[in-house]
Amino acid sequence: MKTKALIIVGAVTMACSADITTSQAQPIKIGEAELIYTEDEIPIRYDGSMSTIKKDANSMYFFHSFGCRLKAESGRRSRHSWHYGPPMDPLKVHHFSKQDDEFWDYNGYYEGLEEEGIWILGIYKRDNGDLLGITHSEVRDFPGTKEDQVFSIGLGYSTDNGESWTYCGEIVRAADPHTNVGGGAYIIKDDYLYVYYNDVDLVEKVRRPSVARSKLSQVLEDASSHKVGKWYKYRDGKWDTPGLSDISGTGVIPMVYGAEDLHSDATFCTALDKYLLTVQTHGANRLLLFSSSDGVNWTQEAVVDIAAEGEMQPYSSFVDFDGPSDDCSKVDGNFYIYYPRKRLDDHEYDYMYRRQVNIE
Repeated sequence: MKTKALIIVGAVTMACSADITTSQAQPIKIGEAELIYTEDEIPIRYDGSMSTIKKDANSMYFFHSFGCRLKAESGRRSRHSWHYGPPMDPLKVHHFSKQDDEFWDYNGYYEGLEEEGIWILGIYKRDNGDLLGITHSEVRDFPGTKEDQVFSIGLGYSTDNGESWTYCGEIVRAADPHTNVGGGAYIIKDDYLYVYYNDVDLVEKVRRPSVARSKLSQVLEDASSHKVGKWYKYRDGKWDTPGLSDISGTGVIPMVYGAEDLHSDATFCTALDKYLLTVQTHGANRLLLFSSSDGVNWTQEAVVDIAAEGEMQPYSSFVDFDGPSDDCSKVDGNFYIYYPRKRLDDHEYDYMYRRQVNIE
């Protein structure tokens, strides 16, 4: 399908299903954009992809981290919140919110820093009910410029249904640690946990959407003891580059728009027998959907959403209210992608949408 003109309704950009480009090779059908909350209605300020855990047959828990932007007497604090609700009002009930000093046991990490923040951007639910969190951290030793800020992907662990968490440590950084690694998207393949993140080409100075992995059974054993083991980036067809090294991982996403970014989500679609990954494009104002059979070679399947100029769609989430897994790490042939439209120049601007995805 060709991209048609957008329909502008007041301050909100609405894209019809006919606006969305889909691959002819896959039976993936993207529905119309449904507005869930306006800026005045949404009870959070989107600061990361929301994780989901099934509550009951009609509702889902949505977890959200708001990192390092709250001013308090004890310094700048992050806030972590659980909501739950039905498909068209997913944040209807506020379950609880906690600041990081009562939510996180930092386990000896990041002590004495001027500014610290840990986001949980993806949650994997174990068979015993414990939760593994894929985290994004931003720390700096003293107030200053962006160049002082260091980013990483790490892990957290909860044994009380996400009421509190212990930080286990860092697992992946970009070759230049000042690069915003994004993160949160993960898949399970052949007993490996794959995590997706932004790396950087140190020569060309461009972003590289990349992947690292570690043996899932070992990850869970280590995390239950509040520690992390060895992780390896995918580079040049091999998994032998340490996740915390200053060597870039190989880019696994085609750079069509030049701003592809992995503040996004991933899942396994049982109806396709493939993995799915969302990718946002910053100023190119598109949210993309990719598929892969192996978690490394990804093909663009659809443009999920087209926003107005000056808007972007980071922090998307795959959500399947009656799907095959409690944590939406698997979806079936009928699910949703929830996402915000945010202004590039105003982080506080949030309109929340969803689109239904059908596999025919």
